[in-house]
Amino acid sequence: MDPNKFIAEVYRRMDAGDPRYIDSIDPDIFVNNEATKSAIKQYENVLPKNKDIKILDVGFGAGQFTSACIHLGYQNIHCADFGAVHKLLKVRKEFPQIKGSYDIESTVADFLADSNEKFDFIHLAHVIEHIPKHSLLYLVDSIYKSMHRDGIFFVRTPNMLGPIPNYSLFITLGHEYGFSESNLRSLLELCGFEDIELFHFPPDYQTLKQKSGHILRKLFTFKDRLNYRLFNGVSPRELGVELVLSGTKKDKLELFDIKFK
Repeated sequence: MDPNKFIAEVYRRMDAGDPRYIDSIDPDIFVNNEATKSAIKQYENVLPKNKDIKILDVGFGAGQFTSACIHLGYQNIHCADFGAVHKLLKVRKEFPQIKGSYDIESTVADFLADSNEKFDFIHLAHVIEHIPKHSLLYLVDSIYKSMHRDGIFFVRTPNMLGPIPNYSLFITLGHEYGFSESNLRSLLELCGFEDIELFHFPPDYQTLKQKSGHILRKLFTFKDRLNYRLFNGVSPRELGVELVLSGTKKDKLELFDIKFK
């Protein structure tokens, strides 16, 4: 089986057994949950100030980024995923801020490459690690093609330099590849993105147990950072569980034909 078809089949089967997707997603649950509250705090200082920008949330999952955008006042949101039209049927009736929902029939890259739509902010949270390595240039070239000038590509993925890389890579059948800051940055640069930024979203610890755990994790991170410095002569900037980067499309024309399927 083709790797991309394998990923699509994995998620078709997972969605078929997920009670959230048997019927359309409940609108109240979609916008009122703990994940959305956390996303609001993370993105309120990341998203552009213009509330009319055209946003695309690819692989929206439970929808916390999209619902955070709604809470933050954004008016032109689009969502793409396997079965997106069905999943968002009820949500779109309640929230007209979601202007479009698109079913991904084959791959994310095919969906974008075949479309003439342009966006100002494209968001991939824990999607890019599901893409086979040989398709990564095709994916990010397609994203670049689908952005307005000064548009921002925002990507989140497990960090392979983090404390539990094997767990992060093998937690699901659908993970195809792993990233550190350096190879993800290289991928964005090779596809023409500039002004690449690294973000760190610290968890919102509330209880004494959570705060104590945070102190212990910092000790383990310090040990890992020391190992990298002693044995490799470098000190990676991000050693947490998650890697979060953005890149901006500037004045360059598309660097390459989109042909690396």
